[in-house]
Amino acid sequence: MTMDQAFKSRTRRSSNRFVEPATQRPCCGPGGVGGRSIFFEGGWPSIKARLEMRGWSPSQIEQIHEQLRQGWPLTMAVRHVALLMGRCPLRSRPMG
Repeated sequence: MTMDQAFKSRTRRSSNRFVEPATQRPCCGPGGVGGRSIFFEGGWPSIKARLEMRGWSPSQIEQIHEQLRQGWPLTMAVRHVALLMGRCPLRSRPMG
């Protein structure tokens, strides 16, 4: 028996009985990558749409998204961004 044949006989064959482990981090869940982040108040696309309808700028929306990823509730995230920027949209209403 050659060295290659001995090595091949000792290696295990993969079984089709088990699913291969995921190599990528899932894009859903808090802190997920992309537009599929899920928070207590709902999915990020719907939250973003509500913020846009209420007059928040894209930079403010991104800061609110960062606050949400850090674990803040939406009402507090909106309040933090308004305080940090020193302003909020005209005719804005409380989120929540």
